[in-house]
Amino acid sequence: MNRLLLVALLLCGFAACERRAGPAGAAAPPPSRVEIWAAIQPLAERYRMDPAFIYALVAAESNFDPRAHNGEARGLLQLTPHAWRTVSSAPYGPSVWNWRTNLEAGVDYLAYSRSYLHKKTTFSYPLLLAAFHYGLDYVEARRFDVSRVPVPASPIYQELWRGNLAPVPAPR
Repeated sequence: MNRLLLVALLLCGFAACERRAGPAGAAAPPPSRVEIWAAIQPLAERYRMDPAFIYALVAAESNFDPRAHNGEARGLLQLTPHAWRTVSSAPYGPSVWNWRTNLEAGVDYLAYSRSYLHKKTTFSYPLLLAAFHYGLDYVEARRFDVSRVPVPASPIYQELWRGNLAPVPAPR
């Protein structure tokens, strides 16, 4: 047996290897917007969040691209290693590229951030957006004052910031 093939089989545990869906390429096609919308429903229900809000956040952060990356942020909800470790025990490396895992960890982090903000200050969606986009430390350093936080340039973020929690139409 070819030595390279043998090493590959050992690394994959003699099972079908699943390639990471990162920028280097993916084995499976990206999810459709309908699939993303459907996956958001139980997560939104678990945390009593508006699914349209989460869907809009996915649109703003990644434009529905599970392979999106910006700096060290990755996936549908552009999670950083720090945010990931806050809510997940799964390894960041390969797990962040699984769109369902990324979505779940992202919504977990949204819920974590919301809970943190409720304990520290008067909650608002613009403050939650700022915490999600810039980090909890960032908004805390600005005394949880959204007027001290720049509104991201994204038109979706600007609508969310204004209080429109459903600026992106859900798929049909």
